[in-house]
Amino acid sequence: MHVKQLKVEYVYNGKPQVMAVEEGDTIEIPVNDMQVIPPTYNLMVADTGAVSLKAWEAGKFDLTTALGKHFSTEAPALEKPVEITGPWTVNFPKGWGTPEQITLDNLISWTEHPESGVKYFSGTAIYIKEIDIPAALLGEGKLLALDLSRVKNIAEVKLNGQDLGIWWKPPFRADITKFAKPGKNSLEVRITNLWPNRLIGDEQLPDDREWDGKQLKGWPQWLLEGKPSPTGRLTFTTWHHWTKEDKLLESGLLGPVRLVPGLVIPLEIPD
Repeated sequence: MHVKQLKVEYVYNGKPQVMAVEEGDTIEIPVNDMQVIPPTYNLMVADTGAVSLKAWEAGKFDLTTALGKHFSTEAPALEKPVEITGPWTVNFPKGWGTPEQITLDNLISWTEHPESGVKYFSGTAIYIKEIDIPAALLGEGKLLALDLSRVKNIAEVKLNGQDLGIWWKPPFRADITKFAKPGKNSLEVRITNLWPNRLIGDEQLPDDREWDGKQLKGWPQWLLEGKPSPTGRLTFTTWHHWTKEDKLLESGLLGPVRLVPGLVIPLEIPD
């Protein structure tokens, strides 16, 4: 029953920084606005001990071994990335005031959708898309990555039913080479956002409880009786975190979603 303050200490551009925010507010750390550039290469070691470079861009790569030996390799021109365009089918869970399914011709924030249930939705929605992968992007020595670009806030990704894990920070990209196939592929992306949007959405409705300042004055009778909110609210909190005037947070798969080709380059490491 005390108002709390969040204090964050971090380093930005080599300089120590401090930000503080009162309870119910949001901290926007500047580093979140920086473009996170995916790595241009990765190294991999086979069971035989052979080392290869996974190149995601063309160019020369200068490498140094643990023993201080310098050597280089070069990746030729790669195929251009392929953007996965709409339409996208998006499924929502029942009981949260949303349609069960919508179709998006273009990837937008849920907050931009005209349907209020989608606009104020908080939770997990499932994007489903059948994508066509050109045969030219697959084959011996070739790599393929799936890049979601911008996600608000967490993605759980499956390709052809194979789990690619939970992606919680940028760059939202992963190697899909061993799961991709030429032609039709099924893509499923589960996106989970944050709670404020649904709470702000409920603030558009009449109140269903009494407040003593920011905190709950007492348990409402409808809650004690196990009944739904008489005003149609979907959430219940004991602290008045947001108001109907507060800004909604971007949510959903924002993209652009792309297929990014790469190459495997065997390395001859000097002794």
